[in-house]
Amino acid sequence: MRSRLRKLIGLTGSAGGPLARNREFRLLWLSFTMSVAADQIFPVTVTIAALNAGGTASTVGAIFTCRWIALIVFALLGGLWADRLPRRTVMVASLGFQSCVAAVGLCGTASPWLLALLVFLVGGAEAFHRPAYQACLSSVLTPAQRPAGAALTAVSWRLGAVIGPGLGAYVVTAWSARIGFLAVLTAYLLGLVLLLPLREPVVTPGRRASAVREIADGLSEVVRRRWVLGVIVAVALQQMLTIAPAQVLLPLVSRETFGGDAVYGTALALLSVGGLAGGLVSMRWKPGRPGLAAITGLALYGVVPLALAWPVSPEFVYACYVTAGLGLEIFAVQWVVNLQREIPPERLARVTSVDWLAASVMTPLGLTLTGPAGAAIGRPVLLAIGAMAGFAVPLATLLLRGMPRFQSDVTALGGDSTPEAATLNYGHSP
Repeated sequence: MRSRLRKLIGLTGSAGGPLARNREFRLLWLSFTMSVAADQIFPVTVTIAALNAGGTASTVGAIFTCRWIALIVFALLGGLWADRLPRRTVMVASLGFQSCVAAVGLCGTASPWLLALLVFLVGGAEAFHRPAYQACLSSVLTPAQRPAGAALTAVSWRLGAVIGPGLGAYVVTAWSARIGFLAVLTAYLLGLVLLLPLREPVVTPGRRASAVREIADGLSEVVRRRWVLGVIVAVALQQMLTIAPAQVLLPLVSRETFGGDAVYGTALALLSVGGLAGGLVSMRWKPGRPGLAAITGLALYGVVPLALAWPVSPEFVYACYVTAGLGLEIFAVQWVVNLQREIPPERLARVTSVDWLAASVMTPLGLTLTGPAGAAIGRPVLLAIGAMAGFAVPLATLLLRGMPRFQSDVTALGGDSTPEAATLNYGHSP
């Protein structure tokens, strides 16, 4: 049974060599897992601390708006510096900064203003860490190992989403918010320590230019590849029109239709369970048309607003959330792997940051507009629009050239750099 599991998750027998024996990937992945644990415990700790300090739901909402503001402000800068500097250096600096922020929460008084500042600072560091991680992940894996590596990243994220909030709530309620901040600090520090011995493959940066010029180069890599631009636009629109309304309306449907919060919590947990299954499937599945597989998976989220518009039973809602989670992770793995293949390594972090920026702008916009839109046109109509957008927006991108295979015929700007080049020459980053 154990050997079958190891074979399933791609730790043995891959064409690119055993993933479990890739020291650099192990260190990077374990560090990422620690950062995910911290990222999941942190918002629960902040929420309970804010409520204990006399805050309201509006206070909590305003505090976490600061995260989105930070991501929007720093997303492109995070990608820029992750391409200018060794990615390990950027991740170590980000985790070190987040550790300092958690230490302030551990030692300070839990006022709403302080909590909002902490959330903003952690979000700003996240804008630097995530592009650096995605770019570094590409460089430490061979092309054959990348699907399993991206899938394990998805598994870590989904496990964190299932376990982290409950663990954080238990720690904070059983002891105190300060113990919650201590757990966050410990996880960030462990993630930092795991990165210190990492030998990052050397990626030769392009010729240094102004920040504006280098950011423009990253945007050019997106625009020149229609499938990349199409996916980024589709994901951003789906975030605003489909995912954000579902996030707002699920707890209301749970209470009004099913008489409590059980369906709300269970549906979110099953979304992560479906995502976990999607990650496991993606470790071994190599579709001949990765774009078609990914876009189909993304479109499956359209079943969620359908379930909320016609919540005939809890089981129907649960099935739709599992299906959506499965599709999202199949999409995410294929997107990450093929982006790593197509984008030159010295510009990958900037392209990743463009993706983050688009989603970071449209998600809070969708969350903000859901209430007024529902009041104006009615919840059933809003959910029907969300379902149609959830299906139609991704599927429409299949008409773009290169989309079914996630492939383009453009050459890299400024030379013959290829994503695989960085995997050939290992050395310690300065």
